[in-house]
Amino acid sequence: MAEEFKWFLKDAIVDTGMCTYCGACAAVCPYDIIEFDENGPKLKEECYRNGEGACKDVCQRVMTDASRLSMNVFNFMAKPPSLIGQYEKIVAARATDSTIREKGQDGGAVTALLAYCFDNGLIDGAVTTAGIAKPSSHIVTNKEELMDAAGAKYSMIPVMSALKETNESLKNVAVVGLPCHTYGTRRTQFFGGLNVHPIEVGKDGEKAKIPNIPYVIGLFCMENFNKEKLSEYLANAGVDLDKVSKLAIHLDEMIVTTDEGDIEFSLKDLAGCVSDGCRICRDAVSKVADISAGYMGSSKGWTTLMARNAKGMELLNAAVEAGYIETSDEVDVSLIEEFAGLKMRRFKAELKKRLEDGRSVKGYWVRDYPGVRTEVKGTNFVKIKTASGLVDNAYLAKVAELSNKYGDGKLELTNRKSIEIQGVKNEDIDDIMADVYGNGLMTIGMGYVSACPGNAYCPEGLVETKDFANELTPMFAQKLTPHKMKIAIAGCANNCVRAHRHDIGIMGQKRPKIDNEKCNGCGRCIELCKFNALSISGGKAVIDRDLCGNCGWCVRGCPHEAAVEDKLGYSVWIGGNDARKPTDGILLKEFCTKEEIPPLINKIASTFVKYRTKPGKERLGNIIELVGEGQFVREVLGE
Repeated sequence: MAEEFKWFLKDAIVDTGMCTYCGACAAVCPYDIIEFDENGPKLKEECYRNGEGACKDVCQRVMTDASRLSMNVFNFMAKPPSLIGQYEKIVAARATDSTIREKGQDGGAVTALLAYCFDNGLIDGAVTTAGIAKPSSHIVTNKEELMDAAGAKYSMIPVMSALKETNESLKNVAVVGLPCHTYGTRRTQFFGGLNVHPIEVGKDGEKAKIPNIPYVIGLFCMENFNKEKLSEYLANAGVDLDKVSKLAIHLDEMIVTTDEGDIEFSLKDLAGCVSDGCRICRDAVSKVADISAGYMGSSKGWTTLMARNAKGMELLNAAVEAGYIETSDEVDVSLIEEFAGLKMRRFKAELKKRLEDGRSVKGYWVRDYPGVRTEVKGTNFVKIKTASGLVDNAYLAKVAELSNKYGDGKLELTNRKSIEIQGVKNEDIDDIMADVYGNGLMTIGMGYVSACPGNAYCPEGLVETKDFANELTPMFAQKLTPHKMKIAIAGCANNCVRAHRHDIGIMGQKRPKIDNEKCNGCGRCIELCKFNALSISGGKAVIDRDLCGNCGWCVRGCPHEAAVEDKLGYSVWIGGNDARKPTDGILLKEFCTKEEIPPLINKIASTFVKYRTKPGKERLGNIIELVGEGQFVREVLGE
């Protein structure tokens, strides 16, 4: 019996029937000690980290983290999750080259897209699969190899493990894979931001060489097959695997093309060949790819292409304009939705069965949604956003109702004025989030602008805060995530939200001046001043500008209206936080208008990104200390 080594993924994912053979774990292992056989991945030798390194971090069956992936994939314009995901354009497409159409799948559109990328120097290679009898993953480096690899294989292949083949000449490598591969690719691609630490380095300085991945093309998939079981089934059915030239699935049949002709097999008869990891999959259409592709929704001989983001749109349009593919708008989106819905129903049925059987199921999907986090006891909390602390009673009643329906009946009020529904089980996340969105409740991912009541509610408030906070939130809630960027607005110098202790703190201020015609030197302003900035000289009040906090109390309390407003606005403080490495904020600019602040925040963020070197480990204040306060401020203000 082969020796088994300690490995987190073996216990949590492989042995529980969750693994999809995506290969991400092997791609990022600096020691190259992960290999695959018919039972999934395994360690070839003992791991220096007891199997709890980068392999655990990138495993999409530990957590897809799709809500945070989507921020990167969709350039901080991610929409709430949907059955077929968000996309910019959907078309039916096929290769204009007849050779590619014949060798490729469903019109060869994916092969044609990759051919365009090779011909135009956009990629040096593409991770794909080749071989029918013995399919395997590798990197093709030219159009000729691409043609040999064209067509679907319908076998569980650790596609991403081929990234280990990367050498110095392969700098830009596209990845073509199933939904599971796209999640593994994205987790690897955005490793630093998701895991808030660098990718694993071996004890002797070994590093996994992951190339730049300019394009991720995801394929539609209802289910995939264990290649050994499928090969055995086909061989027993009299199919000579060496003579198979093509495999295709349409509706409920697999069509096997051989030298003698086509042979059709019912997918029901092939059910025993389906991998366990596939049975618990819920994405049919590769929702985090740049372009998704599949036969569903288009006529025979055409591929449905879903350009999901700006990068996908650019590639699709360029390939059409260059004459590599032709397109049609005749796509039945309802068929794609039905296809995706069927897979989701299969997932739910399999999940229910496994839970009833007492099997361990890792809730890898819960963070497909923003605002959901796993709790210590294995359940989850769902964070509900308020309008910077304000809610009407009907809104709050609905939150309480969902807490009783899906949670443990407890609500947590956070220090940033959101409401957490606690104790939600993994199997109930889809239902509660459908209720959240369906009832007009708002959830939140990385954070939003916090604010005190401001002058609309508080008699001491100098400026409006709530509406301003709610205007800034959609502008920056997703965008300011490299890593965290927390914003707070204080309505006055009382600073109830601790603006100085946020990455960006905004505080109302009122500059006073004395009307000497009205002032009689009564001294009331001195009693009111919290900063000891006022004194009486020659029978008149005098303001020490070095001490004045611009709180406006003297203006509000002068019985003779002699202390008057000279200037009103918002001060902006940057670099504060109360996190692991706390820093104090510094004053960036005084008496800003509302209109000045959004572009100022953009400039703060871009300067931060320019100088950060360790995503996830550095907050704004840490970078300001590194660069120097003067230099950072000068760059932000353009001085």
